[in-house]
Amino acid sequence: MILALIGGDLFAKEQRIDAFLSDSLKDLKDDPLSKQILYATDSNVAIADKVMESCSSVSMFSPEQAVVVRRAEALKTADMNTLAEWINTNPTCSLLLEFEKLVATSTLYKALKKKASIEKFELPRPWEMEKWISNLAMTHFNKAIAPLACRYLSDALGTDTALIAAELDKILLFSPDCKEISLDLVKTMVVPQREILAFEIRESFGNRDASAFVRKLRELLDNGVASVQIVSALYHYTVRLLHVSSLLDQGIPPKEIAQKLGANEYLFCIKENEPQRAKKWNKLLLCRIIKRLADLDHEIKSGQCGTRMSQELALAALIVR
Repeated sequence: MILALIGGDLFAKEQRIDAFLSDSLKDLKDDPLSKQILYATDSNVAIADKVMESCSSVSMFSPEQAVVVRRAEALKTADMNTLAEWINTNPTCSLLLEFEKLVATSTLYKALKKKASIEKFELPRPWEMEKWISNLAMTHFNKAIAPLACRYLSDALGTDTALIAAELDKILLFSPDCKEISLDLVKTMVVPQREILAFEIRESFGNRDASAFVRKLRELLDNGVASVQIVSALYHYTVRLLHVSSLLDQGIPPKEIAQKLGANEYLFCIKENEPQRAKKWNKLLLCRIIKRLADLDHEIKSGQCGTRMSQELALAALIVR
């Protein structure tokens, strides 16, 4: 059996790899001699040769080894071509290749599509993370989680599904008897991996309140929030507003939009009233701002917009017009 996992959902891929090893090795899953875990990022190993050698090797307790290749997108072109030729020979083996991305026109993808099973693991979009976290807590950990706790985790950890699962596991180790994972519990246990303060600018931006936006922008910059983080927060929120605007144009009620986005209905429709914010923006203008934010991210990281003054003016120009 040859299996390829493609996508950015690390948590789901980890679950699938564990299931693959269980199905392939049964009771020998924990036997180190019955499996071989390889990393394509290891420059000291000829990965293609090692894969073929391991797949043809056996342990004292198993008729074949289960071989897992992690980070397979890092394979060199020569290794990909060699593996493609080998896979086309229909080898008998238990092999799993884990990719973040794999170009559909590559020789390896074509060989896998013809001779193996390919499973896609798409990463949830940023606006889907709150619903994903709520579902994960209930299905995997058998615990309810407060909507505001989902929002905090989404803002704090982004779309790293494996990290979010690990943090929820840590929270429940600390408080296994809690009936619901609350916001206070999450704040106590989870250290933000990215600056949540940057997300405070979304309110003034969404409301097109230029004065409040400039005040908040200066406050964030004065408190040491990196301009790149502010750009990232605005980029994701602008995409969200554009998405909400498009759904509203299709005649979809705000409550249904909240369900589609996996957002808490009260927060989405009443407290933050994102549908009303979306209506304040022209979709063409939102598209222009998205493009400008992408350009600005590049300019800041490349040093073309390196001073505090130039960054503040560039960000203020998004709304002061």
